[in-house]
Amino acid sequence: MIWLGLILGDEMTNELCQQFGFDRTAIGERLNLLGLGGPAVPMIAEELQSHVIQPNVDSIIEDFYEALERTSEFQSLVLEQGQINHLKMTQRKYLLSLGQDFDTLDYFESRLRVGAAHERVGVSLSLYQSFYCQLQNMLLALVPDEIRQKPDAFAELAHFIVKITALDMSLAIETYHSTEVHDLEDSITVCREESELLRRSLRFDTVTRVHSRAFVVQALEEKLGLAAKSGDPLCAVMADLDRFKEINDAYGHQVGDHVLHDVATRMVTGARGSDIVGRYGGEEFLIIFENASLDVARDLSERIRIRVLADPFIENSTKLHVTVSLGVAEAHDGDDAQTLIRRADMALYEAKTAGRNRVRTELDISSTSRATCA
Repeated sequence: MIWLGLILGDEMTNELCQQFGFDRTAIGERLNLLGLGGPAVPMIAEELQSHVIQPNVDSIIEDFYEALERTSEFQSLVLEQGQINHLKMTQRKYLLSLGQDFDTLDYFESRLRVGAAHERVGVSLSLYQSFYCQLQNMLLALVPDEIRQKPDAFAELAHFIVKITALDMSLAIETYHSTEVHDLEDSITVCREESELLRRSLRFDTVTRVHSRAFVVQALEEKLGLAAKSGDPLCAVMADLDRFKEINDAYGHQVGDHVLHDVATRMVTGARGSDIVGRYGGEEFLIIFENASLDVARDLSERIRIRVLADPFIENSTKLHVTVSLGVAEAHDGDDAQTLIRRADMALYEAKTAGRNRVRTELDISSTSRATCA
């Protein structure tokens, strides 16, 4: 959270690095602890600047100060507008340097000075840490869709944002504790916990607790590659809750979310332990059956259909009878995730038009549907 940082002068003498024992060896150790080593990291740092910070630096600063000015601690400083403008300029300088040459003495010195400035004016450590976390969230929210659509690239950039802000926060906090670095272990633990939470948020859907769309589509792509090499059969299933909009309209989205969660649980228990269930979007699910022919996948899908249908969902003493339609497609030579999903989706459409609450395979696709698919 950098609203009083970088105000100790521009000339860099690395005095604080010497005071806290940061030579090149210590810098390397700190970076390794935070997972900021490796040749690819500087390139990810450039992506953070070019895709997230530089296009949005002014809005980041304004949003940051809007939140900051609502805190009683900031209000108690009674700063004049000229001082606030100056602080915004120093924060702009900070943001445009975030992650740039982070493995140098000058970078470490500047971040240590940030902590010294805040400690000198009496900013509380709790507020300091809270607004660093807020900065993390702002940066994560501004990652553009072109990167979000690539799960691996988004994960790399998101992890870097967590780690580089954790590095800056840990360095600034050091100057709150003189020569004793009591909070280093805690800051590393927080970084790891946040990284794990972020990893889980990228992998799992928050409503249903099954895998996210990005994860399950990527998994399908990988499983297709393995199946092509081994020659083992593989099937994909598109499943859709029947008339789910009526539940949302009649009972509200909160009830709808409960139903989605319970249906997802029944799908997982109806599938095999090696199968992968993910929420594809809305009320649609994508299921991956490894080592399963079309006949086996159809039987498994039928088991899932019956599992969903078997018992009503109880919500505030109301019984909701929910059914699901499923479309099954088997991988062919040359398939990628999207071509296989497309055929499974057409089989799902066939199940819907045949009356819902049933399983259809790609062999059941009518001539009209085939023409639509083509």
